[in-house]
Amino acid sequence: MWVALSIIFPTIFNYFPESPAPLKIDWLPQWVFRILYIPWIPFMIIPGSEWLTEYLLLPWLWTNTPIMILITTVRPILTLGGFLFFIGSLAQLIICKRKGVKLVTYGFYGIVRHPQYLGIFIWTFGHILYALPLFLRPADIIAWITLVYLYILLAKSEEKNLLKIFGEDYARYRKRTPFIIPFTSAKLSEFISRFIERYIPRDRSKNIIVTIMVYIATIAIIACLSYGRTYCFRDKPPI
Repeated sequence: MWVALSIIFPTIFNYFPESPAPLKIDWLPQWVFRILYIPWIPFMIIPGSEWLTEYLLLPWLWTNTPIMILITTVRPILTLGGFLFFIGSLAQLIICKRKGVKLVTYGFYGIVRHPQYLGIFIWTFGHILYALPLFLRPADIIAWITLVYLYILLAKSEEKNLLKIFGEDYARYRKRTPFIIPFTSAKLSEFISRFIERYIPRDRSKNIIVTIMVYIATIAIIACLSYGRTYCFRDKPPI
């Protein structure tokens, strides 16, 4: 779980000394922030991919529009709320395990089956909104999509193991509790899962190939939409 989360560290700690608005912590040396960019090394060393870590040149209109006012209002709520949801669900799981509860189905786990992952999604998405309108990078979007993709695959794998361990108890819990989107019908969640499984090959090797191809296609679409729209393609605007 923590390895997947490291992919989004450069977004959470968006820092470069040369950036227009660097994060400044006087007592923390610069190399600490540089270490956080290790997951993005491929973007920095592959020839022709450096633009993925450049800031997107978004319309200047955004700085004074109702959309930007809404984003400014919502992003602290998502960032803090998502983080607290993650910490709260993690603390509940630890406490329940110490009490000897094997299958946790109430509290945060009564809202969705994977509340920790949901909290991480909301928390990190809030950080992406903080980059708007001037400091959002294509790599931020790619990192977040990768994070979500990996956690969903991890959640699916965990559910298979939980079904083997808890059997009918977990099957009943899965029927009444949404997968990862709160306040949605469990039946709708189950229908979507079955719909996806219907078109994914059951053969393990083919399943892996299809999963990788869907991910690559998603990243390719993001790259195509953002190509030519970063500062490295134009003169950097005064800030």
